[in-house]
Amino acid sequence: MIKVNVEQLEKKHINFILQSSFELSNQAIYWINQAGRIIYANEVGCNDLGYSKEEITRLNVWDVNPEVNSQKKFSEIFKSFSENENESERGNVFESTHKTKEGMIFPVEVSSKFVIMDESPFLISYVRDISNRIERTERLQLYFEFLNITSDIIFLVNKETQYVEFANKVACEKLGFTVEEFRTKRVSDFRKALNSNSMEIPEIFRQIGQEESMTTYGLYGCKDGNSFPVETTLSMKSYQSTDYIIAISRDITERVEIEKKKESLNQKLKNYNKTLEDEVNNAKEELHEYERLMYHQSKMAAMGEMLENIAHQWRQPLSVVSVLATGMKLQNESGLLNKELLEAGLDDINKNSQFLSKTIDDFSEFFKPNKNKTSFVVEHAIDNALTFSASASKDLEIEVIKNCANLELFTFQNEFIQVLVNLLNNARDALKLIDSKRYIFIEVYSTSSEIIIEVKDNAGGINDEIKDKVFEPYFTTKHKSQGTGIGLYMSQEIVKKHMKGKLIVSNEAYEYKTKRFTGAKFSIVLLKNEAQ
Repeated sequence: MIKVNVEQLEKKHINFILQSSFELSNQAIYWINQAGRIIYANEVGCNDLGYSKEEITRLNVWDVNPEVNSQKKFSEIFKSFSENENESERGNVFESTHKTKEGMIFPVEVSSKFVIMDESPFLISYVRDISNRIERTERLQLYFEFLNITSDIIFLVNKETQYVEFANKVACEKLGFTVEEFRTKRVSDFRKALNSNSMEIPEIFRQIGQEESMTTYGLYGCKDGNSFPVETTLSMKSYQSTDYIIAISRDITERVEIEKKKESLNQKLKNYNKTLEDEVNNAKEELHEYERLMYHQSKMAAMGEMLENIAHQWRQPLSVVSVLATGMKLQNESGLLNKELLEAGLDDINKNSQFLSKTIDDFSEFFKPNKNKTSFVVEHAIDNALTFSASASKDLEIEVIKNCANLELFTFQNEFIQVLVNLLNNARDALKLIDSKRYIFIEVYSTSSEIIIEVKDNAGGINDEIKDKVFEPYFTTKHKSQGTGIGLYMSQEIVKKHMKGKLIVSNEAYEYKTKRFTGAKFSIVLLKNEAQ
């Protein structure tokens, strides 16, 4: 190592070293004399304000800082710095604004130090443009506001201790506890199993460690003694060697009531004596109400399918945002949050927010009212349906093979997409049960009088004993928590009543890539004079 005796350096060499250091800095550096004149600015400082070195040395502080609008104001500030010289060895750090040569004002962080050189007082100021930091802070605040305005109940839970780390505004309002009160509680203090078929907290915490994400049903107890049923989507994320569980819950009181009413109506229908005219008339009236309720439930189920797909795509970025925000807060409280960690965390939050924004754009069109028939390309509608169901199918690695003729339909586009989504979801659920390569084939073609859209899979087909029942209302082979049994029924109703067509199911054996497969095929058959 070469040792340099600074005392032996000539003054011009010292000045050269200082000036070189200032020029190499990535911050703007200004020297300001007692009169407020800028006597020196490094290259970054000149570039930030848009002046040349000659121009900037003809300026005063109040020419570039709108908040120091006069020499009198600067003199007061300069005096304050000189009086506090010994109290602030590291200088004074504060936020302000600067104005460029073109008149643009931008936020800055200023670190200034009072110094004496050649018996004359000066201020040396290091200035950093903080426009990006302020923008990221505002975006982070926006994300927290989103968590608080959503209608869902959101908790962040420490997996090891089972204590609540964070609860959003909706959780506090619906359960009646403050955030501070929640932080003194374990999840088991206010969450119980919904019924004998739903899991208790210890089992959930064991299973979430194996599956990373899952959906549960439970009962939330409120501070006032009341309770309400919830459906909760759980996912687990690790941050700095700590596992956290993100719980997003929805109040399903109305759904539970509908299920109870549905079971009650089904029981009544079984017990009716069809030989008694009065009871038959009563049954017809109740069936009419039952059908209205079923149409309403179908509409809600369709929206639920879409929201579930949005939730699939939002779950990870929301989890990342929540964990990053909580982690940065804990780091800040512990004094561990430095610039690099802060900027890295905020960059990750920004990246995930862009993904959330794109998801909103992709799904927004589906939820728009669609009361009139429109003309659209069939393949475009199929692509939309595949997008809506893609996130829920991603883990299954399903390969979709399309063979679509260039055909157009004139009908209710969103309802047509809803039917396609139902058929794709039905195929997806069937493909879950096989361990081999999974395929969905979509074919669109026409005859002289009809347009046919076919969706088939390689899941082995539908059992002949139940094939004729798949279009019956509330018939399902799935567990109640996984399906209502109205998807295919309402799909047939839409095709038959709204599109004047037919929805047909069959089993088909076929060959693909030299391999033989068998699967269910659903065919939408529309008359050309009705569809064009």
